[in-house]
Amino acid sequence: MTRRERLERKLEKRGEWAQGRREKSEALSHAADPYRGDVAFNTQPGHIPERARVIRALDKSHEHAQMAAHHESKAAGLAGQLDRSVFSDDLDAVVQLEARIVEREGECARVKALNVAIRREMKAGLTAGWLDRIGATDRERAQIVGNLNDWRKQPLFPGWVLSNLRGRIAADRERIKAITSRQERTARAEASGGVVIEGDVYVRVTFADKPARAIIEALKTAGFQWGGGSWIGERVKLPAEVQP
Repeated sequence: MTRRERLERKLEKRGEWAQGRREKSEALSHAADPYRGDVAFNTQPGHIPERARVIRALDKSHEHAQMAAHHESKAAGLAGQLDRSVFSDDLDAVVQLEARIVEREGECARVKALNVAIRREMKAGLTAGWLDRIGATDRERAQIVGNLNDWRKQPLFPGWVLSNLRGRIAADRERIKAITSRQERTARAEASGGVVIEGDVYVRVTFADKPARAIIEALKTAGFQWGGGSWIGERVKLPAEVQP
């Protein structure tokens, strides 16, 4: 099961839990309906068992509603993560990352072009209509006006904007290298009958598919660490279960 599939399963569960809690909350919320407007029932002092039961039901209804909201919030976070993220074990991870690099390179070019246009307008004194002349979008206008209101009093996009974009581009390129290497190791494992062991003193053990629980536990017991799609540890401690 891929990471995306696991998160999708969690999202589905959160949705089910939220719905169940909402239904329970709705059912209990009507406990007081028969007594609405019953002044004697609602105001008479002392302990009235039926009134106590109604209060407990309403408290429970509120508790269920709070838990439903909690599950819905978690579900929204998972949905956002699924929408924004590129997971290393996605079948099209490299394609997605390459597309994101192209998009961010376009953003870099856009920021540089805007700064050139803004500097030109600054020399002219930022006369009326300058935002229209540089062709800024509504979102860009908000950023530019915000820059004018800070301590710099200049509409230019600060250097950290480009640095941030370039850093993300570099990180995505490194991820492409790591994912490609992982895919190549997995392919070698498939060609070797399901597992490939590489290295001398320290080895990298790569399986074509997720191994049995017993093998995973044996690797953990031997001190092997999981990372980058492989198990890494000392050759002398390699469990017999994965010996070639």
